[in-house]
Amino acid sequence: MSSPNLYIVATTFPDREVAERVASLLVDAGLAVCAQVGADLVSFHRWEGKVCRTPEVAVVLKVLPDRLDLCLGDLRQQHPYDVPQIIAWEADHVSREYLAWARGEGR
Repeated sequence: MSSPNLYIVATTFPDREVAERVASLLVDAGLAVCAQVGADLVSFHRWEGKVCRTPEVAVVLKVLPDRLDLCLGDLRQQHPYDVPQIIAWEADHVSREYLAWARGEGR
């Protein structure tokens, strides 16, 4: 099996200001090659036995394999939630051009 070219990391934040601050920090530190702060959304989930309705902002990060552990660790450290949603998966396909750019930007 070949090694992954790029990981996609999805998370959410309580508001746009925090989402943009953390996204910018991760890119500036070279831990993510790109961060996209998305639209506002509403999450429904259980917390401490109650169903909650929580406004949030989605963030998607693109991360090179050799930066994944560092990125996830820093993301956990910067995240304001006690139990943040941090989900990562390998990209099934990355265009040659985007991957070349990502490798150049991620160094």
